Amino acid sequence: MTGIPRKNRWPGALIAGLALVGVLAVLAALGPWLWPWAPTQRTGLLLAAPSAEHWLGTDEEGFDTLARVLGGARVALLVGPGTAALSALIGLVVGAAAGYAGGWLDRATTWLADLLLCFPGVLLALLVAFVSDRPGLGTVVLALAATGWAGQARLVRVLVASARERDFAVAARCMGASHARVLLVHVLPEALGPVAVQATFGVSAGVLGEASLSFLGVGAQGVVSWGAMLEQGTALLLQSPMVVLSSGIALLTLVTGVNLLGDALRDQLDPRRAGPASS
Repeated sequence: MTGIPRKNRWPGALIAGLALVGVLAVLAALGPWLWPWAPTQRTGLLLAAPSAEHWLGTDEEGFDTLARVLGGARVALLVGPGTAALSALIGLVVGAAAGYAGGWLDRATTWLADLLLCFPGVLLALLVAFVSDRPGLGTVVLALAATGWAGQARLVRVLVASARERDFAVAARCMGASHARVLLVHVLPEALGPVAVQATFGVSAGVLGEASLSFLGVGAQGVVSWGAMLEQGTALLLQSPMVVLSSGIALLTLVTGVNLLGDALRDQLDPRRAGPASS
């Protein structure tokens, strides 16, 4: 009996990734209704140990640790996908224009992308966030996307430059199709799959970037962040280990789940990775 090809099955990485990200997303969304304490609500207990009332204890300012973890999850799930989406959009537009037009535009785009990829992205994000009077989530997303688009642009440029010379694109131009139609209808769809995979891994980069900025004290103001909890918890590791452990485990869980989803999506879109049908 012929088995189902691997690419039509639900791989373990996809199931695990959906489970990890899904559980965090549900808890983050329902946290205000499931947990009686708010992230900015002081309990009156400083550095309290885990108890029936405070499952993960409290921090040095009297905030419930579990409520802060759930609040940080909402921030991470906004900044991560937001950074990835904005980086993908900019990279898609810039890379498609450079790859299809070629010439000086291609050379200039490649030079700029290479320059940004050589420059540590977190330093530029630090600069953007530092010069802002009171950076919010939008500022953090813009700061992280300022360098995040470069990798996407390079990928799209290569794919578009290759696809524009293929038979279907040449035939479309010979039949009188405009360059805009050839690019949008025939060439650009060839890049959407790899861009989606790259954007998935960009979510992890955005989550880690936001946590890094908050850890350094220049992240979004007025919100709860896992990075800020890590910075706070490291100084009180012996007195209240749950602050750093809970935020660190939450950050690890989300990044691992997103990376597993990216691996599964890459395997599904790459036919070379699909194994032969089993019998």
